[in-house]
Amino acid sequence: MKRSSAGMTTLALFSTLLSRCGRCTGFGYLPTNNVGGNIKNTGSQASFVSRAFSAQAAAALRRVVRHSTTTTARTTPFSSRPFFHSIANTGCRRTSLVGAFSTVPTSADGCPLEFEIGPYNAAEVSISESSDNNDDEVLLDQIDRSIDYWRSNDYTSAWVSIPTSRARLIQPLATTTEYSNFGFDLHHTNSTLQTIVMKKWLREGTEDKIPPFATHQVGCAGFVLNHQNEILLIKEWSGPLSNRTPTKQWKLPGGLLDSGETFEEAACREVFEETGVPCEFESILTFWHRHGLKFGKSDLYYVCLLRPKSLEIEACPVEVSAAIWMPIDEFLETQDHPLIRHVLKESFDLDGSSSKPVGNVERLSPNAEMQTGGVQWPGRSPYPTYTSKPRS
Repeated sequence: MKRSSAGMTTLALFSTLLSRCGRCTGFGYLPTNNVGGNIKNTGSQASFVSRAFSAQAAAALRRVVRHSTTTTARTTPFSSRPFFHSIANTGCRRTSLVGAFSTVPTSADGCPLEFEIGPYNAAEVSISESSDNNDDEVLLDQIDRSIDYWRSNDYTSAWVSIPTSRARLIQPLATTTEYSNFGFDLHHTNSTLQTIVMKKWLREGTEDKIPPFATHQVGCAGFVLNHQNEILLIKEWSGPLSNRTPTKQWKLPGGLLDSGETFEEAACREVFEETGVPCEFESILTFWHRHGLKFGKSDLYYVCLLRPKSLEIEACPVEVSAAIWMPIDEFLETQDHPLIRHVLKESFDLDGSSSKPVGNVERLSPNAEMQTGGVQWPGRSPYPTYTSKPRS
């Protein structure tokens, strides 16, 4: 039987593949003629094919083809090249070489994987749950081919969200070899979805513009001021659970914002959880920005002016050892909490030097405060925006 030069090249590629991949066993038959061109079912037994090629072997073959053939072969989608397309039409089993290429789902525009377009023209893939290692091999090949597609269509980055049940995918995706496009980096984890997110910058030869994952934590405190000019203060617990003691310093109730929560919601929630006092949000008085927290994070902490709807205190025994209403005059005479003293001085012009008590006057008003507004683009919901204004 005569074989064309293209056929001989293809056979050489198969030989190269077989020498590099030890998982190719269990040979069968593929009806064929004119290897390297259109393959037809002639009824004769064929010269070669492995019925048990894994998707890993298929990926290796595709890389051999990519690195060993012409520019046209490198830029043509693998599953659409005549040789492999013809194999697909012979009806080989899913476990065969062809199964890794022809039976996988594709997106509507021809990408091997379905994906969403994220900000700045990013390609985002969410991997489903599976415990089948064969699925992993097929998936890795799909991702590999999708990277070619995304690059050729000028996507900036690729994102893969991996369920923790398939964390075994991290190692191959993080590795770059002669036969793969991978080289993904870990970006972050999502504890709510129980996923690990990896990213890859696709524009080779240019600076990776993907920012690191969240660098800050955001918290808030409630500066709850009643009509008698008393502020709501708490003491937390200190020490091990078996022998805990109250902290020495009085402080404002507060804590971290939950995901998707506003300052208004978080401040009122934290105060109610810790003291049982329901409140109404009025404004933001001040905030700090500090660095060097655990895990290398930075901290934004906002102090919110709240008006109590009730004066009755019911402190949370798990988090709070004591909660009281303390007159501002008493605080200035006896307490040294730097953040509270800063708020009293900068927002209310109170530093303890005045002999005039504040407990007998109407409820204090700050000199200025950040009031809630909104910035809105057409077709979008307004973004809560806080602007410093003098109190009228």
